[in-house]
Formats: sequence, C-alpha cells, structure tokens
Amino acid sequence: MAKTFVGIQIGAISFIDEGVEQVLDILQGEAGVNALMISALSWSYGNAGRATYGFPDHGVAEPDNLQGGAFFEPNPLYYGATDHKNFKAPDPLYKGFDTLADVIPAAKARGIKCYTYYCETSSSAQRHIWQPGWHQMLDRDHWGKTATRPSLMNPHYRAWWRSVIDDWFSNHELDGMLWGIERQSPLMDIFRADSSTGFDEYFVAEGRARGIDPQRAIEGYRKIDQFLQGVRKGDRPRDGVFVTLLRHLLHHPEVLMWEKMWLDAHQSMYHEVAGAIKFYDPKHEVGLGIWQIINTYNPYLKAQYDQSDYGLYADFLKPVLYNTPAGARFMNFSDSWQKGVLADATPDGAYNALATILNLDEFIAPRSEAALAGYGGVRQAVDS
Repeated sequence: MAKTFVGIQIGAISFIDEGVEQVLDILQGEAGVNALMISALSWSYGNAGRATYGFPDHGVAEPDNLQGGAFFEPNPLYYGATDHKNFKAPDPLYKGFDTLADVIPAAKARGIKCYTYYCETSSSAQRHIWQPGWHQMLDRDHWGKTATRPSLMNPHYRAWWRSVIDDWFSNHELDGMLWGIERQSPLMDIFRADSSTGFDEYFVAEGRARGIDPQRAIEGYRKIDQFLQGVRKGDRPRDGVFVTLLRHLLHHPEVLMWEKMWLDAHQSMYHEVAGAIKFYDPKHEVGLGIWQIINTYNPYLKAQYDQSDYGLYADFLKPVLYNTPAGARFMNFSDSWQKGVLADATPDGAYNALATILNLDEFIAPRSEAALAGYGGVRQAVDS
C-alpha cells in the first residue's frame, strides 16, 4: 500500500438509498475514502442494514427489516461443488441491484479500491430461516441441540465459502477481501450465557482423532454451564466461584483440549480464505478485522488469538478501536463476567481487575463514569 489507506465498511443499502455516484461523492469529498469494504454477503444489521435507531442525517430514516444474504447475483457456474446455491437476499429493497456489479465499476473509475467484506457474527440470535438447506451447515451445542451458527469443520460450509470466493474473484475487479473475526469458542459462549458451537459430528470425529474423549469433554462443558447458571442465580460455593471453576477445568482437562481444537478450526477457516484469495492473484490484499472483545476486553480471547499469527495471513489489520462507546462496552463486558466467572468480586472490583490485567488502567474512567466517558486515555495519548 503505497499511499495512506482510507477504507470504509459499507453496505448495499447506502447505495440503494442515496445513489451510487452520490455516495461516492460524499465518501471521497468529505472523508478522502480511497477503498470500499463492501458488505456483499451479510445477514447482520450492523454490517449491512440500516440503523435500527439513531438515524444519521442522510439516507432513509426508517428500519429496513433486513433479511440478508447475497447482495450480488451469484453465478450458478461457481456453485457446483456445494448444495447451497440459493442465498441471494430476498429483501424487496435489493431487487434489481447488484452491489458488486453496480458499485465496483463506478468506484474504479474514481481510483477507489474495492474489497468484499464479510464479518462472522458472534450472535446466536440470527436465523437464516428463509434459506433452503442452510440448516445442513449448522453446528450443534454442548447439549446436542442444533445451533444457529455454521460449523467451522463442516465440509459443506467450507465448500460453499470456496465457491463464493471463486465467484467473487473470477467475475469482479476486486483488490482483496476483509474478513471480520468475531466468533467465540464454546467455553466463551458458556461464559456469556449463550448457546455454543463446536460439537457436531465433524468436531466429534476430529476430537477422537486427536485422542480426546468427546463424552468427557462434553461432560465438562455441561458441568461448567450448570455451575455458572447456578452462580447467576445467586449460588456461591464454599471455596469461591473462580476456584471452583478452576477445579472443574482441572477435573475435565478435555475441555481445554477441545477449546484448542475449536481454535485450530477457526484459524484454519480464515487461513484457507486468505490462501484462496491469493490463489487468484498474489497481489490481492487480505485484511483481517479484529473484534474489540478479542483485542481489548476479554483476556481469554486475547490469549487465544496471538497477533503474530495474523501476520502470516494478512496484508493489513483492521482492529476495532471504538473509542467513544468503548467505555460502556467494556463496563458491560466486565458486568457480565462479574455475574458469572468473577462473581467473587464486586462490580467495581471485577471492572478494575480486568482493566489491570488487560493494561487498560490509563485509558478507562471509573466504572461509575464509564458509560459516557469512552476511552479518554486514547485521546490523551494521541494529544501528547
């Protein structure tokens, strides 16, 4: 990248609401944008839909009730290796609009680089109900129930992604892709009182191949889940919550072995994506977007994702560094842990302990002021 890279994540809805040329005028004239990160495939309001509240001073000020999917026209020639072929967004707003075919030529004429952007969502609330066959790629949780998110080891899911990338880079003048890393391991899903992933037949088979007893691992996850459910209801074990949690992990070491297996599967997913993009042209640039919970708030996830690994697969990183909402988000994260794994501490104690462990003391305000304060130290560091 010879010049300053000024990129923006943007969904098809912006171009539909305000017109391709007008949006490009605003981006270039007001912000000096020279790279678009286009959400060409998404089911997430945060990445592709209109705001649900607090509308900006341009565009259409009403929710779009996003269903989502492909905001481009998938070429059927590239999906022969997968059964998942019908995933074009059914939303009436997008009818007749192809965010790649309609935006890329106009952007290129202005010298703007174009990347596709896909953000894995950590949310278990999204339901791709309208998509025929999507359930074939869904994982299972540690209770054996069908999960709402796809399995990272499911060969059908991997084949579908290879098909999407083949379609994108064979038919559109792209400069690369930004892959947003936002998945969490099963233990972290349990820590946040959410449904987990990582227990379908493909994970079970891989666990056995690694010499892990799947039943012992699943038993450990279930015991930890039941234990933390009790903690959230007010149960307090004699030896304390954190000590008891460590005891569960000690007696079920298969849990951490399973966690490493899940992490390997997750990393191999974006490693494969990076390699596939480079296959079409080594000059293509691969970016990784790193979720703020991973790079800032969560000590376990920060330990999982060693940043030195990113350098082997990425040409650039887009770490999430939300300064203004960071105070409220970190407070909410610490509060959620204080209700579970850090229930031995007070809310202020958990907040301060996490801040110290994560080296955030100089950036944060006291917990009572965090919601409105943002990360004030970030501004002070820049000013100084």
